Amino acid sequence: MLPRLFKTIVSLTSLALLLPQLLLAQEITTEPAAEAAEADSQSLMELILSVEWVLYPLAILSLLILGLIIFNFVWLREQNIASQEFLKKAQDDFSDTKMRDLLDLCDESNEACAKSLSKVLHFAKDNPSIDLASLNQIAESEGNRQTMRINLPNVLLMDLGVMAPMVGLLGTVIGILRSFGELASDDTPMRSVMLAGGVSQALVATALGLSIGLLAMFFYAIFRTRVSYLIGYFETTLSDLMVRTRIILKENAK
Repeated sequence: MLPRLFKTIVSLTSLALLLPQLLLAQEITTEPAAEAAEADSQSLMELILSVEWVLYPLAILSLLILGLIIFNFVWLREQNIASQEFLKKAQDDFSDTKMRDLLDLCDESNEACAKSLSKVLHFAKDNPSIDLASLNQIAESEGNRQTMRINLPNVLLMDLGVMAPMVGLLGTVIGILRSFGELASDDTPMRSVMLAGGVSQALVATALGLSIGLLAMFFYAIFRTRVSYLIGYFETTLSDLMVRTRIILKENAK
């Protein structure tokens, strides 16, 4: 019993004596790790800044992409296609057969359906003898133009998303060519180290371009679904407005 108790006391005493040393060793090993992490972060920032002139076009592309993302969030809404307020006023004008008021309403609105209907009404006003088939063609052509207008910001987002990796790749190619040029003119034993450093710096440009491009393509995929929905909403609403317009024009022709 006593030997076992003695061993337990000795073990606890040894642990108590070794604990401060273990804590001190942990602090010692933690400090170099923190310093190494700080050095890595600094070296990463230095690598990003080392791409030099490529940063300028990539920064411009990133700002344009960010602006288009924000614009698409505001632009791709049903209110810009046909708001409920416009549809209610148009319904009242259709019911009262007030074509002049409907034309003024369409001219004052900046919505896609209003612009398309305004084109049809102006053409019908200037050409009273026009047939309904011609009006349908005018509505279709103007509808196609408005569809392109709806989709244009998202198409630009895709183009910039494709362009960013190309700019990064161009910076990488130029950086590698410069590294090999410096390597050819240097006869020191550190040539392989210089080549590795130059190639790593050059590849940062591609990494930045790919990151910007991936961000743009991610939001492009999201907005593409929204554009498809809004185009369907636009076509359905415009078709309904055109049916009502043809009915009123036919009654006025009588």
